[in-house]
Amino acid sequence: MNKFTSEYPVLFFLLFICHVSFAQQTTLSGAIVIDRTEVMSYSIVFELNRDNTFTGYSISDKDGVEETRAAVSGKFNPKENSLHFEETRIESTRSKTPASEFCLMTVDGKFDKKGKGAVFTGKFTSYNPNPVIICASGTIMMMAEEKLEELSAKTSKSLAKLPPSGSEKSEQPTPEEMAGWKRNLIEVEAGSVTELKLASSKLQIDLVDDRFPDGDKITILKNDERVVSGLTITNKVQSFSFDIPKNANEIAFTFIAEDEGSIALTTLRAFFRNGPENNMVMSSLNKGQSVKVVLKR
Repeated sequence: MNKFTSEYPVLFFLLFICHVSFAQQTTLSGAIVIDRTEVMSYSIVFELNRDNTFTGYSISDKDGVEETRAAVSGKFNPKENSLHFEETRIESTRSKTPASEFCLMTVDGKFDKKGKGAVFTGKFTSYNPNPVIICASGTIMMMAEEKLEELSAKTSKSLAKLPPSGSEKSEQPTPEEMAGWKRNLIEVEAGSVTELKLASSKLQIDLVDDRFPDGDKITILKNDERVVSGLTITNKVQSFSFDIPKNANEIAFTFIAEDEGSIALTTLRAFFRNGPENNMVMSSLNKGQSVKVVLKR
């Protein structure tokens, strides 16, 4: 990503500060990449004070089933072109997860010149006072909402690209890719069969227990054949890759709960990466229960 040359930073950020100072609200929108595996939309809305501090709120997974709003506070540093902010409390959520189990983010990053505007890129960590809850970290990219809308209108085709799971180095997504990300979160019940579109001959399934890694174990079947038995799900992503023959019109995966661990119910989060759409399948299962996911061309 190109950085400001010596001719541009002061002028651009003076304009940025003036715009924010005299506007009642400023919105930065984009996405977060969680542990290099999951992408979620993310925005902050804030008002900048004369001392460059600000308060406002964040919205994650906007218009999704887990849309969540959190209060934020932070500070803009015009000399370093940087922004620091923290989520301080959950204000509202559509998620079934109790607010007390949410992890609150701390974000640090900088603005860099991109075309006629600026893109904010940074990193985040998150925290929950309950030591049992494992919180994620990742990267974030945002830009002024009006610029993001302009970019989306000009982007005729974008693919949702995620860095390879477990890679040591992950490239920052471009704004064009960010504008085209599509993430679906699907909550399913025990015994259900869920159909997804098979859009590519390459499929990766990432498994994680990101709430309470308490020893949950599952068995996975591919077309009724065992792929793995008694797999312990942890807070570390475990990935399985599959090459799907071109003449195969569908492929089915069954996830069976073998052990509930120390806390009741086996919590399953299976992230299906196949083509431009990325689907997160979530379910809570008693021992012996199962769910099936069928991908069809």
